[in-house]
Amino acid sequence: MTDFGTILDCLEKASHRTERESGPLRPPPVGTILRAAPPPAPPSDEDRATRVCRAYGVDLPKPPEPPPPAPQPKAAQLPEREEALAELMRAEGSLAKLGALRRRLAWACHPDRQEKSRARQAERLLAEFNAQIDQAIARANPRLPRR
Repeated sequence: MTDFGTILDCLEKASHRTERESGPLRPPPVGTILRAAPPPAPPSDEDRATRVCRAYGVDLPKPPEPPPPAPQPKAAQLPEREEALAELMRAEGSLAKLGALRRRLAWACHPDRQEKSRARQAERLLAEFNAQIDQAIARANPRLPRR
């Protein structure tokens, strides 16, 4: 065996570190940097308040309770068919009252304002009310062409 082989054998038998020490001009090895723990995060305002209260022997004020959730808007109630037709009879002959009634019923019966389960029923009621109001307007103003 040559001197070079002997040197290699000795190096293999010797226990040595795989990373070199960092010197004044050398940065630390990459493995050391990756294994290092990240710096601690700065304490939050709540943590600081807790430590100060504990140091002075004062109870930490309780956080304010969140406000109650806003109430969900209720779906518009469908008007009763008989009541709406009774109002139509009272408004008969007045174009202004019939127009106001149409707007109010359209607002109350619009399918987009109802729950999905009642949307079709609201659509049918609105179509019926509109047809009744159209007939009442035609009777109130005979000069208008009929549809």
